[in-house]
Amino acid sequence: MGAPGSRVGVRRAAASVAIAALGVLAACSSDAQPRDAAPRADATTSEAPLIPAPSDLPTELPDDVLPSDALSTEDAANLAEQAERIAGEVPPQSRPAPVDVGYGGVFADPDIAFHQGTWYAVATNTGGANLPVLTSTDLSHWSVAGNGLPAMAGWVRRSAGGLWAPSIARVGDGWTAAYSAPGGTLGGERHNCIGLARSASPTGPYQPVGEPLCYGQSLLGVIDPDVFVDDDRTPWLLWKFSGIRGQRPAGIFIRELSADGTGFADGAETTELLTRSLAWEGRTIENPSMVQFRGVTYLFYSGNSWKTPSYATGYAICAGPTGPCVRPGDGAPLLTTASTGKLGPGGASAFRDGETLRLLYHAWAPGRIGSLRGPHVAGLWQRRDGTLELVHPG
Repeated sequence: MGAPGSRVGVRRAAASVAIAALGVLAACSSDAQPRDAAPRADATTSEAPLIPAPSDLPTELPDDVLPSDALSTEDAANLAEQAERIAGEVPPQSRPAPVDVGYGGVFADPDIAFHQGTWYAVATNTGGANLPVLTSTDLSHWSVAGNGLPAMAGWVRRSAGGLWAPSIARVGDGWTAAYSAPGGTLGGERHNCIGLARSASPTGPYQPVGEPLCYGQSLLGVIDPDVFVDDDRTPWLLWKFSGIRGQRPAGIFIRELSADGTGFADGAETTELLTRSLAWEGRTIENPSMVQFRGVTYLFYSGNSWKTPSYATGYAICAGPTGPCVRPGDGAPLLTTASTGKLGPGGASAFRDGETLRLLYHAWAPGRIGSLRGPHVAGLWQRRDGTLELVHPG
């Protein structure tokens, strides 16, 4: 996600800075086979046909999904030495000041971008808007900018549910929005696909483009897209693959987008970055958000049930957009109900605010689990070894 901040001039090696100092590389190597996540919405009784039938869209997991490369102990030791050498070359960082978000409405699974002095945030459908958009100049005071996606793509089956967890970013000469929506039902549940849309403005109106990304074998399909543009201006799409019950756990995937943000790049391959492996993650991981900050590539994600206070936000440190990615230390989550004082902090979007790294996330309002998820902005601090500290929960 876009945000103001200095370009990292040492990306050639610094993308691996924090992986170098991590002592528990095995934390990301688990191949546990959990059951799939609980649905993110009430079960639908819609009889809408499952997309892609009768189209040519993929219904099986592509053969080109690649596992993220593993690092040997020797590689880690070499990276550790490298990290020490370049520690003084990375840009400075600023201690984050507290941000108190004044918006009191529903704004779940938020994403954020910055353009010409203004912050733009989007979220899961609410209040009749497919793509609700807020704007701010200070991250505290937000104004409603309207519905960024007034016309949904033809493949969306509105009777099976609404639009979830969108993401926006400036790609090429315009803006790309990615969103998950039901293409139909499977096994009595909404079956989700991911679509793209384009606009000349971050507020829209976005126009759907191309065909949706669908995996027919997965009961809940694919959700939670994240449009990420790296420091070399290469656009990427991350998403959650919901898994195949009894066969394959839920995971976080990534694939390069085309330069115009209308589809995947020619010849691009899909890489799996992370799968569920820790107890706190419960039955699933989801809501990926990637950011590069002071030479380090971070992958944030949510784990556990979104409907409970156990929902939390963890992170991994990656050698680059396609990994490998490693959970630091024991992999404990960064944002929890206990650490933030907010109920079920998740759906986070990572972004750079000048020389500061922040997370825009949602949490349940006190005493209102199941009814209102509002936005908050957390401030983070990057330690010398690349690991992160929560300074202000927001």
